[in-house]
Amino acid sequence: MSQNPVGYANNIKPLFTETDRAHMKFKLDLWSYEHVKDNANDILGAVSNGSMPPGSPWPADKVDLFKQWIQGGYKP
Repeated sequence: MSQNPVGYANNIKPLFTETDRAHMKFKLDLWSYEHVKDNANDILGAVSNGSMPPGSPWPADKVDLFKQWIQGGYKP
């Protein structure tokens, strides 16, 4: 049984709320595939240590999904 690969549009972009996007717009656009791909390791570090998103850290399943996306080659 094969799993569908984790993709940005279907799996990763929805993890970021409008509030998350607004808080980060000074640095990067969390709703932009290229911006998230180019900053994926920094984002992973921040969501893993709970410093992002502010006030609402991701649970382990969301962090794991983001890791899977990176490990899977940043599918769009």
